[in-house]
Amino acid sequence: MKNLILASAALCVSLSAFASASEVSADDSYFKTGAVTVSSEETVTDLTDADVFPVPMRAPEKVAGAAIVNGGVQAWNVINSGKPDASLSSSYASAIPGFSFNWANYSGWKKKEIVKTYTVTNLMQIDVIKIKYAVSYFYNGQDLTGGSKAIENVETVMARGNAVKGHYITNFTVRPLAMNIKWGWKFSLNVRMSDPMNVGTSDNPVAYLQADLNYIVSTPFSTNGAVWTYGVNGLGAFQDLTANDEKMTREIAPVEPAKSSVSWN
Repeated sequence: MKNLILASAALCVSLSAFASASEVSADDSYFKTGAVTVSSEETVTDLTDADVFPVPMRAPEKVAGAAIVNGGVQAWNVINSGKPDASLSSSYASAIPGFSFNWANYSGWKKKEIVKTYTVTNLMQIDVIKIKYAVSYFYNGQDLTGGSKAIENVETVMARGNAVKGHYITNFTVRPLAMNIKWGWKFSLNVRMSDPMNVGTSDNPVAYLQADLNYIVSTPFSTNGAVWTYGVNGLGAFQDLTANDEKMTREIAPVEPAKSSVSWN
């Protein structure tokens, strides 16, 4: 009899816990998106003593004149299932003139930070996902010790210590600032960088980086994802290329299936 009473009590507790969750999930409106909003704010500041230049992650190597390389990593995770990734402190990208140069020769650096707030509101008018993250980078780094003439070969570059003028980028990061994710919803975010480009001239390079931020939103009933694409250059410009990429994707004509004349006889 005692065992029966204990079993009945355990069953009541279990059903009670399930009921509280089922009350939410029973209404399909909780797991359906009603609206998605993205807000943005941008700030520019000079570097301070608290700003640290990252150490290039690869061994020194010879590079062609005015070449620009990524001194950081190519891809990293920002948010995993609603939590900041553990490797964020060492995850960054750069667009710099090779790996063996002296930071002390570069000056004029500024810091730009773009703060984005991504909000998903369900049909019950509840903000089920609210993510605030920052895209920041140092830009305008110039080697003021170099000449203004174009550099002809690798040997000349190395002899001058990569002494070319330009506008470079370093410490490009994406980091979460605040996260509020309701029960039953999940959010993940990762970054993949393009190879750096020179959008200036050979004697006065301007670095360019493009980042694809792939995000995934999921519930027990669906999983959806998309990409935010951002472009930055050494002059400080920040471009949100997402809308343009989405427009180009919509304009791609559907692939027509090839007509087959294969006979099985």
